[in-house]
Amino acid sequence: MSDVSPTTIVTDAELHDFSDAEVGQPRHALPGGPPEDERKKRRKLLAWLLAFLVLLVGVLVLWYLLTRKPMSDLPGVDATVMPAYQGAIYGIDEPLGVAVSTDGSRIYATQSGGTPGVLMFDRNGAPLGALSLPVDANLSHNPDYLTVAPNGNVYVGDRAAGKIYIFDAQGTYLSTFAPTDASLIFSPLGVAVGADGSVYVADVISGNRADHRILVFDAAGNLTKTYGKGELYFPNQLVLDAAGNLFVTDSNNGRLVVFTPDGTRTTLVAHGVGAGDLGLPRGLGIDAGGRIYVVDTTDHMVRVFARGDPVTAHPKYVGSFGTQGIDNGQFMYPNGLALDGINRVYITDRVNNRIQVWGY
Repeated sequence: MSDVSPTTIVTDAELHDFSDAEVGQPRHALPGGPPEDERKKRRKLLAWLLAFLVLLVGVLVLWYLLTRKPMSDLPGVDATVMPAYQGAIYGIDEPLGVAVSTDGSRIYATQSGGTPGVLMFDRNGAPLGALSLPVDANLSHNPDYLTVAPNGNVYVGDRAAGKIYIFDAQGTYLSTFAPTDASLIFSPLGVAVGADGSVYVADVISGNRADHRILVFDAAGNLTKTYGKGELYFPNQLVLDAAGNLFVTDSNNGRLVVFTPDGTRTTLVAHGVGAGDLGLPRGLGIDAGGRIYVVDTTDHMVRVFARGDPVTAHPKYVGSFGTQGIDNGQFMYPNGLALDGINRVYITDRVNNRIQVWGY
């Protein structure tokens, strides 16, 4: 809010001593000051200015309460502004994937160190316990990425078990996703869920890139499509937009790609050493303003792009945040990324054993 100069205070001693004969006559200028009428106009102008500023602040507060969007989404605000470090969540050993409910009230993260599993936190980072993965003597667990589906359920991709586990928002186990073709096996990294219940799986069943692919299932578990078989090399995090376009960090190929609903692949950002090029991309997110966030693991930062139109157009590189290190706002091999409904950005800072929270 702009500073408003206070109204000039005039003491009794400075007032002009009017005699009775002057009553009803036009007032003259006070010694050393403007005429009384001019001072009234100034006070009135200042009052209007103050009222306007109060109204403007009220409109901004009301807009935020109704939309729950950051001020950076206001019309006319520079979309290239980078988020600022807000804090970190500790108590997790080598986190890999992270997912957040739309309202930010639940934060879920996979833990790869210690006892692999999934931990849950509230919006303030207070621990709420672990999600209980099904016990099977024939299976080991190594969950990597997870996602919050449009209905609020949490889908956890467990690469070692070759399973996708489904939990409700409170962390209660519901079921294990099972393809209708029982002979179909996969080893999931990234997972995405469409509004219609369709499930997208980044499958890395072996170390051979010829086997890497994206499997697309309908809500009943029927395999409907296969994307990018033999074109991808350790696809990691998946993000699905409302039009059915699937964004993928093609990690070992060092690029960001998008698949349109017919399965056509387009490289959006390539591997390289120039500004905006990628090294080893892992985490991925797209906010409501069209900003694309890519975690560049070996460069220890998050790169930000402005989504193109059409979706296959090369996105504009607008900046990055984070540097290598152990201090606040620094990363050591970051991995997963998630966004909540008010554009807070959550990044798993793997070697620093924490989840960093950034925001606008």
